[in-house]
Amino acid sequence: MRRVAPASRGRVVALLASIVALSSALAAPVDPLESSECQRALAALDSQEAAVAEASGASAAVSADDRRRIAAKLAPVRRQAAHACLARSLDPPPSSPLVRPPPIATAPLAIAPASSPAPSRSTAGPAPPVRPAQVERPYAITSCDPGGCWANDGTRLNRVGPSLWGPRGVCTVQGSLVQCP
Repeated sequence: MRRVAPASRGRVVALLASIVALSSALAAPVDPLESSECQRALAALDSQEAAVAEASGASAAVSADDRRRIAAKLAPVRRQAAHACLARSLDPPPSSPLVRPPPIATAPLAIAPASSPAPSRSTAGPAPPVRPAQVERPYAITSCDPGGCWANDGTRLNRVGPSLWGPRGVCTVQGSLVQCP
């Protein structure tokens, strides 16, 4: 291990102390309201507002047109003060393309006029009428034997394994109710 001279130790300690002080100064967040730039911008805004108030104080009534001119005159100074003191940019940030929802594409609707003739069918002839699908009501089981069950409408449901088969296929049994296709 190497020995360090006492004079060198003092310089090393001073160097370390200055590094610690510098790092703490850099790490401490600077309040933008306490900055000299903010103080100058606020002083400029105060003097500008005082000048406008003095000029408008001479006339008893301030019209809407005068208010617009005053606001237009003070707007740049206010923006500069806001930028200096609030650490915001002068212009609002551009909107992100990820925030906007994508446009919704829909197909246009084609509505035929009432006077147009109906489209003709090919050589198949007239189409059969379309019947609405009928949902069959569930049947109640009235009695059962080892070969199957009887429904309340008189239909015989044959037992095939654990299932009951009606005239058109496998039936669904829920308690004493049966739904057959």
